[in-house]
Amino acid sequence: MNGKDNERASRSLRGIGVSGGRACGKLHFLRRASHGKRPSSPARSPREEWSRLQDALHSASQQLSDVLTHARSAVGEQEAEIFEIHRMLLEDEDLLDAAKEGIDGGKRAEDAIGDAARGVREMLLSLNDPYLSARAADLDDVASRVVGILSGSDETEQRDDSEPYILVADDLTPSETVMLDKSRILGFVTFRGTPNSHAAILARAMGIPALLDVGEIDVQKEGTVALLDAAAGILTLDPDEEQTAAFLEKQRTEDRIAREHDRYLRSLMQKPAVTRSGHRILIYANIGDGSEVSGALSNGADGIGLLRSEFLYLGSSDYPSEETLFSAYRSIAEEMQGKRTVIRTLDVGADKQISYFGLPKEENPALGFRAIRICLAREDLFKTQLRAILRASAFGSLSIMLPMIVSVEEVRRSRRLLLECMSELQAEGRSFDPQIEFGIMIETPAAAIMSRELAAEVDFFSVGTNDLAQYTLAADRQNPSLLGLCEENTEPVLRLIKTAADAIHESGGWIGICGEMAADLGLTQRFADMRVDELSVSVPYLLGLRGRITECK
Repeated sequence: MNGKDNERASRSLRGIGVSGGRACGKLHFLRRASHGKRPSSPARSPREEWSRLQDALHSASQQLSDVLTHARSAVGEQEAEIFEIHRMLLEDEDLLDAAKEGIDGGKRAEDAIGDAARGVREMLLSLNDPYLSARAADLDDVASRVVGILSGSDETEQRDDSEPYILVADDLTPSETVMLDKSRILGFVTFRGTPNSHAAILARAMGIPALLDVGEIDVQKEGTVALLDAAAGILTLDPDEEQTAAFLEKQRTEDRIAREHDRYLRSLMQKPAVTRSGHRILIYANIGDGSEVSGALSNGADGIGLLRSEFLYLGSSDYPSEETLFSAYRSIAEEMQGKRTVIRTLDVGADKQISYFGLPKEENPALGFRAIRICLAREDLFKTQLRAILRASAFGSLSIMLPMIVSVEEVRRSRRLLLECMSELQAEGRSFDPQIEFGIMIETPAAAIMSRELAAEVDFFSVGTNDLAQYTLAADRQNPSLLGLCEENTEPVLRLIKTAADAIHESGGWIGICGEMAADLGLTQRFADMRVDELSVSVPYLLGLRGRITECK
C-alpha cells in the first residue's frame, strides 16, 4: 500500500523510510513564505535590476558559505559537497544569461531569476538523467534562496513554541534539511521524495528519523499526535493508548542501547586509539573554521588534521589582511592547547570560486588553475598567508600543508617562500616556530608516484582521498551518477596510499589521511596494516572511528 491509497486506512500511512529511528510527537506542517503574494513593485531600469540580482547572488553565496560550514560539522565533508554545488550554480552561465535576458525584457530581478531557473530546470528534467535531475532539485533550492533575498522574505515560518515536533512538508530542500534544529525536530515526513534525494542522504547522515512519499496529509492534521517508525516505513496518526505504550517501550529500549554504546565510545575518548597489535593512530578532526574547534575537542580529537584556511577568503569581499589571518590562526592555536593543528594553505579554484580573485572561466576547473598553482603564481598572496601562519605558530602547535602538489619543484618553491617569510619576521623581531612542520597533500596520482622524491622534501604527507579518487578513477566526485563507481573501486586508490605511506615512513616522516575514506570503518584495518599514523575525519565520525581502531588487529 502506498501513500495514495491511504483514504481507506485513516490511522496508518506507509512510505519510504530513509533512516532508522522512532519519533512520537505532534505534527507540524512546514509553511514557506510565499514570495508571489507580496505586493510587487514595478521593475526599475534593467541596469538597476541587474545590480539588485548581483547583490542578491553575493548574499546567497555568503549564506551558502555558512550553510556549508554548518553542514561539514553536522554531516561530514562528502554530504556537505551538495552545498559546494549550490555555490557553483550561482555562477551558472546558462542561468545568468537567461536571467539577464529577462531583465533586459523588462522583468524584475526576482521574476527574471525565478523564470530562468524554471526554464533550466525543465530542460534538465526533460533529459531523464539521474545526475541532471539531482541538479534540477539543487537549482530549485538555490533559486528559492535568491528570490527570497530579493523579496525580503524568510524561506520558512518559524514556530514560536519550543515543544519538539514531527515536521511535515511536501518535500524538503537540501538546505532546509541540513539546517533543521535537531533539538526541536523529532523526525520528518514528506508527501513525496526518493531514497536517493539529497534530503534523504542528509537525514541519514544527521540521524533524523525520516519517512518519504507518504502521499499528501490534510493540513487540518496540524497538532495531531503521531508515531513515526522510520525503519518500518509507517506513520500512525491518532494512536490509541495501547499502540502508544508499545511504541514508546520499543523506543526506550532502542534509546537505552544507543546511550550505552555512546557511553562506551566516550569512555575511550581520553585513551590513545591503539590497535590490538599495539599500533597507535592519532584521531584528528577536519574543520572549516574556528567555530568547530570546541566540538572537535569535546568529541576527543587528538588534533586538527585539516583546517580549510579558505574560510577567511570565502567569507570576505576582499583579500583578508595578514592581521586578519593571524588573529584567526592564533585563536585556533590557543584553543587547541598544544595539540597539533594542520593548516592547509589556500585551496581555491575548481569548486571554490571567489569573485575578487578574478580567476578565469575554465572548461575543466578541477584540472585547472587552483590551489598551490594560484599561490605560486601570486607570491604576495601566498606570503601573506605564510607569514600569518608562522606568527600564529608562536602560540600553539601548527603545521603547514600544501594542497594539489604534482612535482618536487612546487614544494621547493614553496619552501623558499616560507624561508623568505621566516627571514622577514626575524628581521622584524616577530616570534614564530622555526621548526614548524612542513607537509603536502597526496591528492594526485603524480604525487603518489613521486612520493619517494617528495618525502625527502617534507615532514609529512596527508592523503586527500576525495581528489585522489576522482583523479585516479577519472570520475567527477560531484556527479551523483558516479558515486557507486568511486565507492566500489577503492583498490587503485589504496595502492597509491600504500606507496606514499612506505615512502614517507622510510624518510622518517608521518602520514595521515584527511579525505572521506578515513571515516570508512570498513577500511580502518587496511590503514592500520599500512601503519598510517593519523586519520582525520569530520567531527560526527570521531567517536565511532576511535572505537573501531581499538577493534583492529
